[in-house]
Amino acid sequence: MAEMREILISANYNDGMCSYLVEKVIGDGYISVVIYDVRDGRQIEGKRVQYKNIGEEYQSPFLSWYNLFFCSNNYGPAPDYEYMNHAVQEGKKTASTVYLNLESEEGKLLVSTLPKDCGFMPYGKSMIYVFHKGCLSDFFDYEQIKSLYKKHGADPVDWKVVKEYFMKDLSFFGDKQACGFSLQSVGSKEQSIITGLILGYPVESTIDYLGI
Repeated sequence: MAEMREILISANYNDGMCSYLVEKVIGDGYISVVIYDVRDGRQIEGKRVQYKNIGEEYQSPFLSWYNLFFCSNNYGPAPDYEYMNHAVQEGKKTASTVYLNLESEEGKLLVSTLPKDCGFMPYGKSMIYVFHKGCLSDFFDYEQIKSLYKKHGADPVDWKVVKEYFMKDLSFFGDKQACGFSLQSVGSKEQSIITGLILGYPVESTIDYLGI
């Protein structure tokens, strides 16, 4: 089959000095999502995410390719900090590690204006963990996600551990000692699945990251 192409995101950085495109390519049995740095009319390919085309993808208002490419140091340009500061409040992520110090004026203003369904806590020495109140199971369908991973050939994954994480309040993941891992570092398969959901990355991008 001929490739089908769709522009998912067109974004400008540094007052329009830098431009980026995120393109989705559907081929024979696969799907690729690619970020391009647009310079002088040229598209320079950056990070590529590729996964099997199984005929379905997980949809959620809390997951997006913008969250992956523009809120992660591993996939695109410097994170869109202003977006990250308000993504949780605007219903675009379930949680975010905000690059503001809780004692700074900006940090104090941010937490003082959080809606009632959001909470916060310090994350390390220089960040704030902002989260929706509730458990992962309130925001994502565990059985649907498990089914999707299995269709992509996820093995071995300890789904009992994943389900236990699903029942934890989102505040639990803001305490690195309590939950046993950091949202900003590589963990086990089970922890990576959870981190991807918490920070709003498409399920398919975590599938690619895990090499499934």
